Amino acid sequence: MSLTLEPGDVAGVISRFGIGKRASMAVVHNGTGYFAVTPQAPYDAELSTAEQAVQLLAKAEARLAEIGSGKEKLLFVAIILADMADLASVNASWDEWVAGMAPPARACFEAPLANPALKIEMIMVCAAREVHRRDGVGQGTVNAS
Repeated sequence: MSLTLEPGDVAGVISRFGIGKRASMAVVHNGTGYFAVTPQAPYDAELSTAEQAVQLLAKAEARLAEIGSGKEKLLFVAIILADMADLASVNASWDEWVAGMAPPARACFEAPLANPALKIEMIMVCAAREVHRRDGVGQGTVNAS
């Protein structure tokens, strides 16, 4: 049996945050938020991967708050490392960040990253309330159909 969706079949509203030419900073649809996060730009190659992870996790908390969520509402996190040899130090930063809460599902893998100074990136999926800002700053809302 094949499922085919017709225009208008996708329920809900898509809220996009930080809309740019190439991508949005985050997207929320039907109570689920999606975003990728990197350390503070410009990336500092002198920082260790663990130090970049701490920057990244601070940015993630701010982004989670912006989309009506929080780290305790994370569902899944993919951690991408430029060098898997740094996993133990990243795990130490991660363990401190998720201490006292039920952690999300997680995957970790090594891949070349877009900038040579970038040592870590994460993809996050979370539960989020639908946020509709009246001022329109940094967000566009469109029907999903």
